[in-house]
Amino acid sequence: MSRILKSFRRIGEEESAMTPRTCLLIILGLLICSLSFGGSVLPIDIDVSTFEERIESDRKVQVEIEIVDRDGEALENISVSAKQLSHEFYFGNAPEYLLYVYAQTSYNRGRRFGIRPLPEEDLQEYKRLYLELFNFATLPSFYWADYESTEGRIRLAEASKKIAQWLGENEVPVKGHTLVWGNPPSVGVPAWIEIKGRLGQWAEVREYLFSRVIREVEEFKDLIQYWDVVNEPIVQPWFDSIGSDYIAESFRIVKETDPDAITVLNEYGVLVNERTRRAFISRARQLINEGTPIDVIGAEAHIFTAQDLLGQLQSLESIYLAIDELAQLGKPIHISEFQIPLPAVIDAFNVSISEAEEIQAEIAKIFYKVFFSHPAVEVITYWNFYRAWQSGSGFLRDDLSIKPMYDELKRLIHEEWKTAAHLETDISGTVAFNGFAGKYEVSVESGAMSEKFIIEVKKNEKNEFTLILGQ
Repeated sequence: MSRILKSFRRIGEEESAMTPRTCLLIILGLLICSLSFGGSVLPIDIDVSTFEERIESDRKVQVEIEIVDRDGEALENISVSAKQLSHEFYFGNAPEYLLYVYAQTSYNRGRRFGIRPLPEEDLQEYKRLYLELFNFATLPSFYWADYESTEGRIRLAEASKKIAQWLGENEVPVKGHTLVWGNPPSVGVPAWIEIKGRLGQWAEVREYLFSRVIREVEEFKDLIQYWDVVNEPIVQPWFDSIGSDYIAESFRIVKETDPDAITVLNEYGVLVNERTRRAFISRARQLINEGTPIDVIGAEAHIFTAQDLLGQLQSLESIYLAIDELAQLGKPIHISEFQIPLPAVIDAFNVSISEAEEIQAEIAKIFYKVFFSHPAVEVITYWNFYRAWQSGSGFLRDDLSIKPMYDELKRLIHEEWKTAAHLETDISGTVAFNGFAGKYEVSVESGAMSEKFIIEVKKNEKNEFTLILGQ
């Protein structure tokens, strides 16, 4: 507890006495001062019971299974076990490291991954660990400045195909990130395009952009099911100069090129910044009302600093209500980018690296419960897996050893949030239970007879199944 009080005192001393920010930090310190340090378990005394209750009421669905014989007669007192095998909900990550593996000399931002890729056996371990935890992937190779840093020279296409093929072979849906992102001089716009903008050649920029969108979607339409079509149009408005219709046109082009693609409009700050959220909702609503084929709303949930971390822990219900506002657009919500940098944890609580890793794991569970509890959310994507963009954010250490966050989220996602039911049929041959949506294996035992069935339990559907023994 003393470490927390010292950390709040240290932060507060940076401000003049009793400023609004200091008061907020003091109040927050009192709210979470029951955080205890000791051993390997670090329970954070932040009340998430409301979100856990919402998960029970809003995330689970009713399942009814009728057992009959070949003549259609109901079978009473039959043992039925239902075991969830997989989630309908997507828990994702961005396997960026694989871009470095497959495009080592071409990936501009691969320096943090070292001077050479992992040995093959370690690479296979990386892949195994990824698939063991996640069932969705964001492929972050389509930043225009990375993908085509020199006009006509496509640097990451083959690597992207290898990654997408591996994910597809393992039944992991893939989202391409991102087609349109106006953030020069970073990675959203290559220098050769940015120069055209500086020269006022916006008609050329527009033509190049739309041609690039068609090219990528066409080439990957058998490998990529989702696209972040336009990224951060409010906070990164550079492309506004090519015409106010560029968002609608980009979405239209994607749907024309691949009618099956699921399109995402993604924005930063919408969960914690009211001004950004209002501006984004206003623009998104106008686009949707005009018929723009937007399928999904993407909400970034980045944490960068100690102040971000402490403020968001204090604002969990406000974050839930922000998702509520976004859901009024009538589209599913993806928590598209979320991470907890280790330096932010260390700075917030003045702890060692090992202690920070334990706290990081507990904080991750808290936020996952908030996100998972909202019925409009269909995807949570953590950014990212190994040697992450934000220092210490990932699930694996540099030596590929597993951090506490990996084990804690694995327990949460694949144990606590997977349903197992053991029941007996009633006089009508029926059993019923509440469970999470996904694929189930149902085992039925009747005397010496034992059979297994696979059923798909889906959100927002009537999950009533009739299983015929001996058929």
